[in-house]
Amino acid sequence: MSNFSKIVIILLLTLSFFFIKEKWGNNITNLLSSINGIPKIELPSIQKEDKKKEEIVKKPTEVPTKKEVTNDKETVSIYFLALDSNDNGIYKKVQREIPIGQNRLEYAINELLKGPNIVEKSTGAYSEIPKTTKLLKIKQNGNKIIIDFSSDFQYGGGTDSIYSRMMQLIKTALANTENKNIYLYLDGKQVNFIGGEGIMITQPLNEKSLEV
Repeated sequence: MSNFSKIVIILLLTLSFFFIKEKWGNNITNLLSSINGIPKIELPSIQKEDKKKEEIVKKPTEVPTKKEVTNDKETVSIYFLALDSNDNGIYKKVQREIPIGQNRLEYAINELLKGPNIVEKSTGAYSEIPKTTKLLKIKQNGNKIIIDFSSDFQYGGGTDSIYSRMMQLIKTALANTENKNIYLYLDGKQVNFIGGEGIMITQPLNEKSLEV
């Protein structure tokens, strides 16, 4: 066989091997090398397919760790008194957590009567509500809510003190109810005037109940 014939055969085989190699791999190369008279052929590795696969490969998606579920505690807003940086009196709102099963308004009013705790006192909070004041009942009838205190609520202190304790009550009550008419009773009777100087109260309670 002439050299030209060998070259033609080699070229034809080479073209065939590119196709066959994709199907059956490098075993064909070893087979050709065993044929007498045909020099060993180093076929280029076919990397196109592999590169495409590498491009497709992505980093595994990280599964986010399950966040710790924490139930938000329900709180009530309670209003005490304090002084600002200019020694002016202000109403200081504090938050208290509600135990499970407690009525929101009733819990807030009871906490209001207890006065500020140690931490709140350290920030300057105080209350004008007499410590002897007791909550006799909270009664709801439709859209009307009655807060009934013992008469101790109106004793002690002057006009400013009475005004401040009333605003503590009003702000606390309104902050912990929605769309309800709130009335103040003392010893079972609705209050229209309070304190020794007879401060007039407009009911139901609102931010303007003490304005003349």
